[in-house]
Amino acid sequence: MRLKIVLLGFMGSGKSTIGRLLSERLEVPFLDLDEEIIRKTELSIPEIFSSLGEEKFREIERETLTGLLSKPGSLVISTGGGVPAYKDNMELINKNSISIYLKADFEKLWERISKDGNRPLVAAGKEKVRKLFERRIPFYERADIVVRTDSQTPEETIDEILKKLNSFPDFLKVY
Repeated sequence: MRLKIVLLGFMGSGKSTIGRLLSERLEVPFLDLDEEIIRKTELSIPEIFSSLGEEKFREIERETLTGLLSKPGSLVISTGGGVPAYKDNMELINKNSISIYLKADFEKLWERISKDGNRPLVAAGKEKVRKLFERRIPFYERADIVVRTDSQTPEETIDEILKKLNSFPDFLKVY
């Protein structure tokens, strides 16, 4: 099995953007966990939530994540914001990959996500979203690497990630 890099963080932290750029720099495939779930179920994430419920969605999410982590070859994987907080997903991620928390202050995240009409959770209101963010922080902070995304460009973020990855023996063996 080759190396997997898993990106974690709250909505708006840049997981998809950074994931695509990082995969280009490393010349490895990029997979978005939510996109894989949509492909697998042929339902949108909101459709899964409304028809099957959150618990079933989290089960599908974990099953899909497990499948991606066991695929042969190297991958960069971006996850949904709730992945680390479900069951023992952080143990699964940290055992099978190098995990990277894309960290940003809540106000910066809110500024990014409140403008995005494709984020149904925003309708719940800023304080409810803030509480969810605060509940997830302890899970995110269990990542192998923490990188701030609110004060640098995506390219600067990639440079910082690559610098930090170079301290991992598993990374050095592959790249």
